[in-house]
Amino acid sequence: MALDVKVETAASCLAGFVHDLRFEAIPDGVVHAARRSLIDTLGAALGGVDTDEAKACVAAAKDFDSGDQVTLWGSDLRASAPTAALVNGTVSHAIEMDDFGGCDHSGAVVIPSVLAVAEAFGGASGSSGRELLVAIVAGYEVARRPMEAAGGYTAHNGRGWHSTGTCGSFGAAAAAGRMMNLDADRLTSAIGLAGTFTGGVWAFLDDGAMSKRLHPGRAAENGVTAAYLARRGFTGPARIFEAEWGGFLSTYAPDGGDPDALTTELGESYRILQSGIKPYASCRGVHSSIAPCLNYRQIMASGRTMSSAFASGGVPLMSAWSDGEAPRRCSRRR
Repeated sequence: MALDVKVETAASCLAGFVHDLRFEAIPDGVVHAARRSLIDTLGAALGGVDTDEAKACVAAAKDFDSGDQVTLWGSDLRASAPTAALVNGTVSHAIEMDDFGGCDHSGAVVIPSVLAVAEAFGGASGSSGRELLVAIVAGYEVARRPMEAAGGYTAHNGRGWHSTGTCGSFGAAAAAGRMMNLDADRLTSAIGLAGTFTGGVWAFLDDGAMSKRLHPGRAAENGVTAAYLARRGFTGPARIFEAEWGGFLSTYAPDGGDPDALTTELGESYRILQSGIKPYASCRGVHSSIAPCLNYRQIMASGRTMSSAFASGGVPLMSAWSDGEAPRRCSRRR
C-alpha cells in the first residue's frame, strides 16, 4: 500500500524526480558521466583495499555482520547490503582517489549503494545496466543539492560539517530506493529517514584519525538502510529539509541557506556533471601545486635547467595554488 504524502515538499519533489527519471530522457553526456563515475569509483576502491583503513573496516564488519548477499570489493568476503555499502564506500575513499565536486565525494557514496542493492536483489528488482546508470544519475543529483541548499561547499564545510557525510546519505537513499523500485511516497520516506541520521565532522584534523574515510561508507550504509526501511512501510519525515525545528536546513544552515537549490532546474541541469575525476591521489585542493612540482621533477631528471626549459617553451605556465587547509585536511597521516 502506498504511503500518503499529502503536502509537496522538497523531499517529495526529489523523490518524484528519482521515480520518474527514464534512461531515454537522460542526455548522452550525462550517461557518459555516470559510466565514467562507476568505473572511476571501482578503480579507486581497488586501489584502497590494502590500506589500514580498509582492513580494519572489513575486519570489524565481519565481527558484527554474518550476511552473505553482497561482495566486499577486492575480496572473497560477503556481507549484507547495508554493511557492504559501508565497507565499499570506506574503501573507495581510502586513498583519496575517488571523485570530487558532488556532495564532495559522491562516487564513494552513491556507487557502493547502487551496486549493493543491485547485487542483493539480483533480477528481482528488474535491474539492468540502464537502470543502474539511472540510479547513479539520480543519486548524484540528490546527494549534491542539499549541500547547495546549505550554502555550498565552503559555507557548509566551514561550519565543521563534512558534506560527504551530511549530504551523501540523501543520494544513497535515492539511488538505493530507485534500484528497489520504490514508489514516490516510499522514496520520500527513504530520503527523510536518511536525513534523520546524516552526519560527519572534521574532528579528524586534530590527530589524522581514519574517520574521514568512514564518512562516505557510513553515508552509503545509512542510505541503503533507509531505503530498506521505507520499502517495508517505515515512514520518514517528508519535511526533512523544511522543518523549522530539527530540519536539515534549520540544523545545518541556521542562516537559512538557499532552499530553492533543492529543486531549481531539477531534471534540466544534472549535478553529476559537476563531479570530476582526480589525476592524483590527494585532495583536489592541492592538485594545482602537484602538477608544476611533477613538471619540475621531469625537467630536472632530463638534465635541463629551468631557464633552458622556459626558453624552449617546455614549461607550461600554471598557477600553483592550494587551499590552505587542504594538505592537513586530506592527507592520510599528519
